[in-house]
Amino acid sequence: MDAYNPDDQLATLKNWWKQYGKALIAGVAIGALVLGGLNYWKVYKTRRAETASLLYEALLADVQQGKADNISTTAGKLVKDYASTPYAGKAALLLARQQFDAKDPATARKQLEWAMKNATEPAVQHTARLRLGRLLLDQGDKDGALSLASAKNTQGFASEYDELRGDVLLAMGDRAGARAAYQAGLDHLPQGSSFGPTLTMKRDDLGPEPK
Repeated sequence: MDAYNPDDQLATLKNWWKQYGKALIAGVAIGALVLGGLNYWKVYKTRRAETASLLYEALLADVQQGKADNISTTAGKLVKDYASTPYAGKAALLLARQQFDAKDPATARKQLEWAMKNATEPAVQHTARLRLGRLLLDQGDKDGALSLASAKNTQGFASEYDELRGDVLLAMGDRAGARAAYQAGLDHLPQGSSFGPTLTMKRDDLGPEPK
């Protein structure tokens, strides 16, 4: 059995370090940079989300107080600078409403289109799509409105899409199609929904189902 020789162990360690030391140091340095970068990104996203939340709270307060100029400024900032947060899509909806009330449907349409494509929450995307459909219908673009009303993945908004489709079909003169759409909306509603009477009235106004 060979005797333990510390000089041989030291020489082996030196050779190993000479061969792999730089790679080890580089790996440790890269790992530290990656970890630091991830931590920085998490902090950055958290701070942006907090800032966006505060801006949205201020926006809601301005809406309640009717401060039109503040609404436009704050909502615009959320859409432009905080597009990746959930608050941007909601701000775009509020901005579209303000512009529609100000008789500026063209700009309202742009905000709804932006929210439909860029909002991070499906509910906001669907709300924007439905409102845009109604805006197009009001402007006489029936084909455009019908296309928006024909969404395949409605994610809890089935009745709203059915109603919009019914309204568009009725405007096109398709009473039977409109009635079927309203009935589909009723079928998609949960029992006891407060929205039921509206759809029932629209359906019944078209008379009985043809046989």
